[in-house]
Amino acid sequence: MPSAHSASVVALLVVIGLIDGVGSAVFGLAALFAAVVMYDAVMVRRSSGEQGAALVELIRELKRPSKTPIHVAKGHTPLEVLGGIAVGAIVGLAVYLVTIG
Repeated sequence: MPSAHSASVVALLVVIGLIDGVGSAVFGLAALFAAVVMYDAVMVRRSSGEQGAALVELIRELKRPSKTPIHVAKGHTPLEVLGGIAVGAIVGLAVYLVTIG
């Protein structure tokens, strides 16, 4: 907590928005990129992580130990992504303010 991926893309989005404006093509591309990254963090990666956890549980129920340790990445909850958005907005604004002067 929070999502570092979400924080990174939102910081990028904020800096581009402040430098080039929210009407620029680059801002539009950055917004699309941020949306894809955050969607992936919440929906795709979280879903595949839950499926992985279900498979691990099934293997345990069948009492078939794995020869290699199994690590399941869970993805992010919506709250973790919102935390990343907040951190990214603050960091992006701070970077913009520090690099202007």
